Amino acid sequence: MKDVEADLQDQITRYLSNQEWNDLTDQVNRLANDPQPNTLARVFTGVPRTIRSADTALRITVDGAVSVDSGRLPLLIRDWPLARLIRVWVLMNIPKLELSAYISLIERLFQYGEMEELAALYAALPIYHYPTEWRFRCTEGIRSNMAPVRQAVILNNPYPSHFLDEGAWNQLVLKAFFTDENIPQIIGLKTRNNGKLAGALVDYAYELYAAKRNINPFLWILVAPFLDERAYRLMEQIIQESQQTLTRKAIAYAFGTGNFAPATDFITRNSELTDLRNTAGTPWDGWLDQTD
Repeated sequence: MKDVEADLQDQITRYLSNQEWNDLTDQVNRLANDPQPNTLARVFTGVPRTIRSADTALRITVDGAVSVDSGRLPLLIRDWPLARLIRVWVLMNIPKLELSAYISLIERLFQYGEMEELAALYAALPIYHYPTEWRFRCTEGIRSNMAPVRQAVILNNPYPSHFLDEGAWNQLVLKAFFTDENIPQIIGLKTRNNGKLAGALVDYAYELYAAKRNINPFLWILVAPFLDERAYRLMEQIIQESQQTLTRKAIAYAFGTGNFAPATDFITRNSELTDLRNTAGTPWDGWLDQTD
């Protein structure tokens, strides 16, 4: 993981003029020394005005995870607007105040934030002090109807997998399927996979199938370790009907790796499906080897 101060400052300064960077650091230093609500709100909301020379279409990705400190989770910066990166950096510089004062300071931003501000606030969940205190906020973000806000929580964010209980975690994954998110970008998806989630995904798949709507093939990868008769009946029907290669690959993989005897027998009887179990070029290739 990367050193947060050196790496984030390098990312920020390459896109700002010297004057903009000096103005920004002056504001952040004042905030760090005297973290008052009005000061934070002024700095946080004023970021776009501070960086007027920057390209507003710019998107930033940092390879690897950015380490903050031993008490906080790393950041995964993927396709962030520059203003989001700066806002998260501003939030990092708020000192660890007494719990109620710290929570109140940041909650004020959540209450009044517009969409891009909220996306930054949710993307910053990994770096807040008192991490267990943000579980409710996390679930609120998952329910958001604003795609950038919802995605800031669901995708490339390690906070949910570390702090949500099983029910809330399962709702996050289901919401990701409902809204057609990039499922492999959910951090902790493999380690937090569970039987109740698999059952809910199968229910959802039955609904989609009845409505003649597409089913994300990744759904079957998550169902694979928990195959049962109900899941098998639908998957057997789909693999025989579908002409979609990824769908057939996902079900063949699930049948071949699960411990459900009818599924194993199906693969044995249909040896032509063996080649479909090759994961190369699929969204789950490589993901299957992840430990988190």
